[in-house]
Amino acid sequence: MNKNRRIVIIGGGVAGLAAAEALAENELPCVVVEKETTLGGHVRKWACTATDRCLGCYCCKVDDLTHSVRSSDKISVELGWQVSQLVRESSKIHKVRLRSVENGTEKLIDACAVIVAIGFEPYDPTEKIFWGYRRLKGVATLAELNQWVQTDSLKSFVSDESQPLRVAFLQCIGSRDTSIGANYCSEYCCSSALRMALNLCHDHPRWDVTLFYIDLQMADKMAAALKQDAQRQGIHFVQGTPGEIVQTGEGKLSVVSARNGLNVREEFDKIVLSTGQRPAGDTKTLAEILGLELDQFGFIAASTSWSAGRTDAPGVYVAGTCRAPGSIQKSLLSAGNAAAAIIADYLSL
Repeated sequence: MNKNRRIVIIGGGVAGLAAAEALAENELPCVVVEKETTLGGHVRKWACTATDRCLGCYCCKVDDLTHSVRSSDKISVELGWQVSQLVRESSKIHKVRLRSVENGTEKLIDACAVIVAIGFEPYDPTEKIFWGYRRLKGVATLAELNQWVQTDSLKSFVSDESQPLRVAFLQCIGSRDTSIGANYCSEYCCSSALRMALNLCHDHPRWDVTLFYIDLQMADKMAAALKQDAQRQGIHFVQGTPGEIVQTGEGKLSVVSARNGLNVREEFDKIVLSTGQRPAGDTKTLAEILGLELDQFGFIAASTSWSAGRTDAPGVYVAGTCRAPGSIQKSLLSAGNAAAAIIADYLSL
C-alpha cells in the first residue's frame, strides 16, 4: 500500500483525539477532520469537578490530547471541514473528499481508512414543557452548570453563592423514555451529576443537594467511593424521577416524587436536568456517505464481527459516543479499540 495514504478521523472530540494519538504513537499518519473551528468537542466545555482530590471525571484529558495531537508530526488537523464523499478503488478506501463548512470549497486527500468519531448531541429538554426548561427561572441543564463552573461564572445561575440553597439534580432527562424513542441509558449522567454535586457541596457547604434517580448507573471503579463521599457530605438520594416542575408564588421550584407509595412534594431553589445523549445531527448523512448502518436509536452500528471498533463497511471504524452513549472514560476506551483494530488491519488496508 502507499504509505502516504492517511487514516482520516472524522471528529475532533476526545474519542477522535485519543484515536489519533494512539495511531501516531504507532507511526501511522492520520488527519483529524473537525467541522468546528476548535478541537475538544463537548468535553472542552465540561468542568473539572475535583474537590480537595481528583474525582476521576477525565475532563482534563482533553487538554492533554489536544497538545499531543497538535505537537505530533504524524497528525494533521483540518478545522472547519466536513467529509462529503468516500472514494474507493475496488473495495478499498482510496481518497476522501472534504468540503469547507464556511464556503463550500472542496479538496481530496489520500486515505486508507476512516474512523468516525462525531460524538453526540444533548437532548433538548424543551421538547417536554413540564420540565420547565427555558420557561421557569432556576431550571438549567447539567451541561450549562458545567460551563458556568468551568468559566467561574456561576452567578449566571445563582446570584448569591454564599446563601443556603436547595438544589436538585434530576436524572434520565431524555433517556430511558419510550415516548421519545430513547429507551436506553446515556450512562454518563449519574456519575457526572454526582461528581458535580460533590463539587458544589465542597465549594458551598451551606447548600443542600438532592439527587433524584431511577437507578444509579455507575460502573467506573470510583463509583462506590463517590457514593460514600456523597452520603458523608449529606447529599440526599431519592429514587424516582419527579414529574412536572412548578414554580410557586415565592419563586421556588416544586416537584412531586413517590416515596413509600405516597406522593411527596418538595421545593427547591434550583433544579439541574441531566440530559441524555442523542445521535449527532449529521450521523444519518455521514452514514450514507460511508455506507454504514444505524442501530434502532440512530447511533452508528458496530460490526457484527467479534472485534470492537470495526463496522461492516470495509476500512471504516467507529469510536466514541456516535456508536453508543457513554462517559469520557468509555469514549477513551472505545478510541483505543478502534485504533487497535486499524493497527491490526493496517497492512491489508
